[in-house]
Formats: sequence, structure tokens, C-alpha cells
Amino acid sequence: MVGNMTAYWHNHPPVHVLVAGYMGYKADTEITAAPDLQKTIAELGDDFGAELPEHLRGALDAFVGSGAG
Repeated sequence: MVGNMTAYWHNHPPVHVLVAGYMGYKADTEITAAPDLQKTIAELGDDFGAELPEHLRGALDAFVGSGAG
């Protein structure tokens, strides 16, 4: 579906893109790399794990452990 949308936008760009180009606007923010989502989830699991009841800790460990590897 995204491919269809970008193909459509190639021939019919959104108005805000056309206006920004006409006005010469260029964003002053630079694009940075996305954070490592798997690492972030594991860190959140470590932070919250100690506060969870025992039966939920096992579920969290299984979830975090399933993504590693």
C-alpha cells in the first residue's frame, strides 16, 4: 500500500510539498538514525521488571528473550 501511495505522490505531490518547494523552504533539522528498538525494549523490561508481580516477570522475560538472537 505504501508503494502505491508513493507512486501516486510522484505524479501528484501533496500541496504542502509544492508550496514549500515554491517558497524555497528547507528544513533545518538533520535526519538522524533511528534508535535501536530491540535494545530500548530490553532496557524498559529491565527497568520495569523489578516492579512487576512474579507471574508477570516470567511473561516479560519470555517476551524480551524471544527477540534476542
